[in-house]
Amino acid sequence: MNKNTQLVSLSYISNTVVDISFLGNLRLLAHSFLNNQKYNITGLLIYKNKQFAQVIEGDEAAIERIWSKIQRDTRHKDIQLLSKEPIVNRSFTKWSMLFPESEKVVEYFPDMVEAVNDLEMPVNHPLFKILAN
Repeated sequence: MNKNTQLVSLSYISNTVVDISFLGNLRLLAHSFLNNQKYNITGLLIYKNKQFAQVIEGDEAAIERIWSKIQRDTRHKDIQLLSKEPIVNRSFTKWSMLFPESEKVVEYFPDMVEAVNDLEMPVNHPLFKILAN
Protein backbone atom coordinates (compact mmCIF):
# COMPACT_ATOMS: atom_id res chain seq x y z
CA MET A 1 0.00 0.00 0.00
CA ASN A 2 1.30 3.46 -0.87
CA LYS A 3 2.26 5.36 2.30
CA ASN A 4 0.14 8.36 1.21
CA THR A 5 -3.00 6.22 1.18
CA GLN A 6 -2.57 4.87 4.73
CA LEU A 7 -5.52 5.86 6.90
CA VAL A 8 -4.49 7.58 10.12
CA SER A 9 -6.33 8.76 13.23
CA LEU A 10 -4.92 11.69 15.21
CA SER A 11 -6.26 13.04 18.53
CA TYR A 12 -5.14 16.10 20.46
CA ILE A 13 -6.25 18.55 23.11
CA SER A 14 -5.20 22.19 23.51
CA ASN A 15 -6.07 25.38 25.29
CA THR A 16 -6.97 28.56 23.48
CA VAL A 17 -5.12 31.83 23.92
CA VAL A 18 -8.44 33.73 24.20
CA ASP A 19 -12.07 32.68 24.42
CA ILE A 20 -13.56 32.20 20.96
CA SER A 21 -16.85 33.98 20.29
CA PHE A 22 -19.86 32.45 18.58
CA LEU A 23 -18.92 34.30 15.38
CA GLY A 24 -15.35 33.06 15.69
CA ASN A 25 -16.63 29.49 16.06
CA LEU A 26 -18.84 29.96 12.99
CA ARG A 27 -15.84 31.06 10.95
CA LEU A 28 -13.80 28.12 12.23
CA LEU A 29 -16.68 25.76 11.47
CA ALA A 30 -17.13 27.04 7.90
CA HIS A 31 -13.42 26.99 7.08
CA SER A 32 -12.74 23.61 8.69
CA PHE A 33 -15.87 21.91 7.33
CA LEU A 34 -15.12 22.89 3.73
CA ASN A 35 -11.41 22.15 4.03
CA ASN A 36 -12.01 18.77 5.66
CA GLN A 37 -14.55 17.81 3.00
CA LYS A 38 -12.01 18.72 0.31
CA TYR A 39 -9.42 16.38 1.85
CA ASN A 40 -11.88 13.64 2.93
CA ILE A 41 -11.18 14.19 6.63
CA THR A 42 -13.62 12.78 9.18
CA GLY A 43 -13.75 13.30 12.92
CA LEU A 44 -15.00 15.68 15.57
CA LEU A 45 -13.79 19.01 16.96
CA ILE A 46 -15.08 20.07 20.36
CA TYR A 47 -14.62 23.59 21.71
CA LYS A 48 -15.62 24.30 25.30
CA ASN A 49 -14.25 26.39 28.18
CA LYS A 50 -11.30 27.71 26.15
CA GLN A 51 -10.24 24.18 25.19
CA PHE A 52 -10.14 22.25 21.94
CA ALA A 53 -10.31 18.48 21.67
CA GLN A 54 -10.24 16.92 18.24
CA VAL A 55 -10.06 13.60 16.44
CA ILE A 56 -9.25 13.66 12.74
CA GLU A 57 -9.10 10.68 10.41
CA GLY A 58 -7.94 10.46 6.84
CA ASP A 59 -5.11 9.97 4.41
CA GLU A 60 -1.76 10.19 6.20
CA ALA A 61 -0.49 13.08 4.04
CA ALA A 62 -3.67 15.11 4.65
CA ILE A 63 -3.54 14.44 8.41
CA GLU A 64 0.12 15.53 8.53
CA ARG A 65 -0.73 18.73 6.63
CA ILE A 66 -3.60 19.55 9.02
CA TRP A 67 -1.59 18.66 12.13
CA SER A 68 1.22 20.95 10.99
CA LYS A 69 -1.29 23.79 10.51
CA ILE A 70 -2.80 23.20 13.94
CA GLN A 71 0.63 23.37 15.57
CA ARG A 72 1.29 26.75 13.91
CA ASP A 73 -2.19 28.14 14.68
CA THR A 74 -1.80 31.03 17.13
CA ARG A 75 -5.23 30.34 18.68
CA HIS A 76 -3.75 27.24 20.36
CA LYS A 77 -1.41 26.85 23.30
CA ASP A 78 -0.42 23.81 25.36
CA ILE A 79 -1.10 21.44 22.45
CA GLN A 80 -0.93 17.79 23.53
CA LEU A 81 -0.86 15.03 20.95
CA LEU A 82 -2.83 12.16 22.49
CA SER A 83 -2.52 9.61 19.73
CA LYS A 84 -1.55 9.20 16.11
CA GLU A 85 -1.94 5.75 14.68
CA PRO A 86 -2.73 3.87 11.50
CA ILE A 87 -6.31 2.64 11.29
CA VAL A 88 -8.08 0.14 9.06
CA ASN A 89 -11.56 1.64 9.40
CA ARG A 90 -12.79 5.11 10.29
CA SER A 91 -14.73 5.72 13.50
CA PHE A 92 -16.53 8.73 11.95
CA THR A 93 -18.46 9.08 8.69
CA LYS A 94 -18.06 12.88 8.49
CA TRP A 95 -16.32 15.80 10.19
CA SER A 96 -18.37 17.69 12.79
CA MET A 97 -17.90 20.44 15.36
CA LEU A 98 -19.51 20.94 18.75
CA PHE A 99 -19.29 24.31 20.51
CA PRO A 100 -21.46 26.47 22.80
CA GLU A 101 -24.66 27.43 20.98
CA SER A 102 -23.76 25.34 17.93
CA GLU A 103 -27.47 24.58 17.58
CA LYS A 104 -27.85 28.19 16.33
CA VAL A 105 -25.90 27.32 13.17
CA VAL A 106 -29.19 26.35 11.50
CA GLU A 107 -30.35 29.93 11.90
CA TYR A 108 -27.15 31.71 10.89
CA PHE A 109 -25.40 29.30 8.55
CA PRO A 110 -27.88 26.77 7.12
CA ASP A 111 -25.35 25.40 4.62
CA MET A 112 -23.21 24.19 7.53
CA VAL A 113 -25.98 22.41 9.45
CA GLU A 114 -24.57 19.01 8.44
CA ALA A 115 -21.43 19.80 10.46
CA VAL A 116 -23.31 20.27 13.74
CA ASN A 117 -26.24 17.84 13.44
CA ASP A 118 -26.12 14.13 14.24
CA LEU A 119 -22.76 14.26 15.98
CA GLU A 120 -20.86 11.01 16.17
CA MET A 121 -19.11 10.30 19.46
CA PRO A 122 -17.81 6.73 19.60
CA VAL A 123 -17.80 6.04 23.34
CA ASN A 124 -14.82 3.71 23.04
CA HIS A 125 -12.61 6.37 21.41
CA PRO A 126 -9.65 7.29 23.69
CA LEU A 127 -10.30 11.04 23.37
CA PHE A 128 -13.83 10.72 24.67
CA LYS A 129 -12.66 8.55 27.55
CA ILE A 130 -10.29 11.37 28.57
CA LEU A 131 -13.03 14.02 28.22
CA ALA A 132 -15.39 11.94 30.36
CA ASN A 133 -13.01 12.15 33.35
